Amino acid sequence: MKRQARRIYRELTKAEERRLKRLRRLVAAELPELIKKDQMHKDASKEPTLSGTLRRAIHRGEFDIVTLAKRVGIRPLLLDEFLTGEKTLASDIVDRLVETLKLGLRPMKLKAKRKAS
Repeated sequence: MKRQARRIYRELTKAEERRLKRLRRLVAAELPELIKKDQMHKDASKEPTLSGTLRRAIHRGEFDIVTLAKRVGIRPLLLDEFLTGEKTLASDIVDRLVETLKLGLRPMKLKAKRKAS
């Protein structure tokens, strides 16, 4: 049988009230930036480009951002900036992401150049 959490109600101390008010102010100040960044994530993932496709694969993947960044060998901030569209990624990083996420991209064989006559 699943145990249900029991709520305990009590008055907050003055110190707890001050701390709670301070934390609420911090959250309220941070919220507009978080909303903006979330919209950037959504917009960048909707791009009809290879980068947009890669972003969608990252969001749907099994790894959280920090774990994926570590596996690929980059800073989580760089991956986050890619996901918001603020930064691009070098091709070697894209290669490692594709490999880590097990995406269906494969290197193409180059055709031999024809000699001009």
